[in-house]
Amino acid sequence: MFKNLFGKIKESKGFTLMELLIVIGVLAVLTTAATLVLNPAELLKQARDSTRISDISTLNEALSLYVTNVSSPDLDGAQDCSVSCFVHIDGVAANCGGRHVGVSAADTTREVDASGWVPVDFTDIPGGAPLAVLPIDPSNTTSYFYSYACNNTSKTYELDVVFESTKYLTTEDYDNKDGGDSATTYEIGSEPGLDI
Repeated sequence: MFKNLFGKIKESKGFTLMELLIVIGVLAVLTTAATLVLNPAELLKQARDSTRISDISTLNEALSLYVTNVSSPDLDGAQDCSVSCFVHIDGVAANCGGRHVGVSAADTTREVDASGWVPVDFTDIPGGAPLAVLPIDPSNTTSYFYSYACNNTSKTYELDVVFESTKYLTTEDYDNKDGGDSATTYEIGSEPGLDI
């Protein structure tokens, strides 16, 4: 009796070729469906766009704190904000509303003492700078970067960023709901109409 039982177990030890092909086929269908539904490339774009919103909001809060707490705020340092906008990366022209991109090798640092890409001395804020370093775009390419422009006379400013994910560009449509003048750029700041 045991011999027959063990004999049968020994005979049905492996899988048939047909069973293996069915399992491989099911796994292929499930993998394809998961990839199409989840779209990992789009999820990475959404993660970078989420970081962009967080960074720009933090920088906006720091600038607002600077303007309200420093007795004589200087939003453009030794630069001229009336004709320039400031970015962290060289070779870009977008996000600047026709202004000259005011960037040099010295301006591409992340310092918060007016020597960084945003020419504002955050260390003048009573209690110290609210930022350790200036944020930069997660991709920081000539297509995706942060830009800063200001009107030093009226003490207003604007921060701009370009999104890359479908969610933030079309579904959430942040760049059309920000109150700014550009339909392709997310703009925040204190400039009325965000039209710098």
